[in-house]
Order: sequence, then C-alpha cells, then structure tokens
Amino acid sequence: MVEEKLEDIKLLFEINEKNEEWLNTHYKEFEQKHGSKFLAIKDQRVLAVEDKIEKLLDFLEKKGVDINQVFITSIPPKGVASIL
Repeated sequence: MVEEKLEDIKLLFEINEKNEEWLNTHYKEFEQKHGSKFLAIKDQRVLAVEDKIEKLLDFLEKKGVDINQVFITSIPPKGVASIL
C-alpha cells in the first residue's frame, strides 16, 4: 500500500515536471500573452488562464479537473522578476 502511494506521488511529480519544462520552453510567449495571470497546465497545454487564483481553481472544479494532476503557476508582469 505504501509502495503504491509512493508510485502515485512519483508519477504526479513526473507529470508536473514535464508540464513545468513545457512552460519554460514557451515562457516568453506566455509572458507576452498572460503576464499578471494564473495558468493551469495539463498534458503540456494550457487548460485555463485567470486573473485570480480563486477563479482558476473554481473553473477547474466546475470542469471536474483533478487539480493534483494540473501544474498551476503565475506569470509575473513583463519586466518583473519573482524570487522563489
């Protein structure tokens, strides 16, 4: 049972890593189009873009999307850096 949970977590990590890599590849494009927005990415495509995280989560919930399988991030306005 523990091994199954670990495999599930590993799979989710790998999925999110692929989506993050895809985002990084297209970052300049998204910065131009979606600066100051929140993005939901799944299977290397954008599912939703919203001004507020609450609206994004609400949209995903209404669509029946499992947010555990979605990479959610924000794009700062062009020219603004974020420190993680």
